[in-house]
This record gives sequence, C-alpha cells and structure tokens, in this order.
Amino acid sequence: MIRKYLKPSHHAHADARGLGELKPVEPAARREGVPLLGDDQVYVMKYGREYHTGWCQIVGDNWGRTPRALLVTRLADVGARTRCQECDRPFKAAGESSGQEYQMQPRPAPEPSPDAVIPLTVKGVAHGILFLSAGPEYKELLGETAVEPATPLYVGGRRDGILVRLDAARVEPLLIVQLDPRATFRDGPYQVRLRRPLQRSATKPYAVASVEPAPGR
Repeated sequence: MIRKYLKPSHHAHADARGLGELKPVEPAARREGVPLLGDDQVYVMKYGREYHTGWCQIVGDNWGRTPRALLVTRLADVGARTRCQECDRPFKAAGESSGQEYQMQPRPAPEPSPDAVIPLTVKGVAHGILFLSAGPEYKELLGETAVEPATPLYVGGRRDGILVRLDAARVEPLLIVQLDPRATFRDGPYQVRLRRPLQRSATKPYAVASVEPAPGR
C-alpha cells in the first residue's frame, strides 16, 4: 500500500532528473510576493517538463496551488525542458508586444478606484488570530475580492502576519489574519488595500493587496 502511493512521486523525481539539474536563482524582484523575471530568467516548476518565459495561465494556476513549487532559473540552465507555448497566448490575444521585458513579468492592472482602501475595526484577537471587520456598505465589494497566497499584514513596514480568509457572507464582512508569533498585537483602526488579481486565471475582479493599521495610528 505504501509503495503504491510513493511510486508516482518516484517517477516525478526520475523524470525531472532526466531533464537536467534544476538551478534556482533569485528573481529580479518581487511584487506582493510574486517573483518577477529579469533578463535571461524563466519560470520552471519543481518537477515540470517545460519552462515559461512569462506569467501564463499555467504559471498562475501553479502559483495559486503550490507557490513553493514555482521557481526561477536562467534560460541557459533549462536543460532538456521545452518552451511553454501557453506563454505566448495571453499577449497575442491582447495584441500586445512580444518584447522580452513585457513577457517576462506578471502585470497586474492598476488598483481599483475609488474604493482601493477599506476601513476596518478590530473585532477580537485570540490564539494568534486577529479578527477585523468592515462596514456593511463594503459587503458587495469584498464579495468580489479574493485572498491570494501570502497576503501580508504590515505594521510599521514590518510583516506581522498573513491574511488567511475573507468572509464576505456576513452582514459586516470579516477578515481573519494569522499573526506572526513574534508580533505584538496593535489595537485600533486598520484598513485593507485592494488591487487587481496577480493570477490571470482569477475568477474575481479584485484581490487583497495588504492589511495595515490606519494612518495616524
């Protein structure tokens, strides 16, 4: 029984080895946790058979499921991996330039307006979980908002936690934040910033960019 479940993993490892040694490198930059490609860099999956020159739907889907399995490497180090044809489609469909700089970066659209910032109040904190609520007037907007992986709580420019859930079904929508064990809880008003989703496969028009104390606190 155990061998049955281990066998697919063994094959995945074997297939990856046959494509050449994977040599991850640091991306040129990160935007809200998402790695951005620089010159001569591409995306690869830990056990994938293709390399990706841009933020295509396959890359976005893998980032949404298992972000740690998405790696960046140099184009010269892709080995026997083949180029992903899906990387061309979003840009061609949109009629955009196929220039290297454009294709090599995920490009979220501008932040939503005028409701890019929504005020929040503390509903409680317990066992390292912070509960923040928004007013009923923001229920519809937050119902159209997704939570993407590693969405941060910033306090004084420091990451003090991660937003793990948004419950927009309540009369007063609730945001649930897991605090870092080293963080000190800070009472008072907070706010949430919205932006367009980073993933091209997103089903909602907005995503949470970050949560932070309101200005002046």
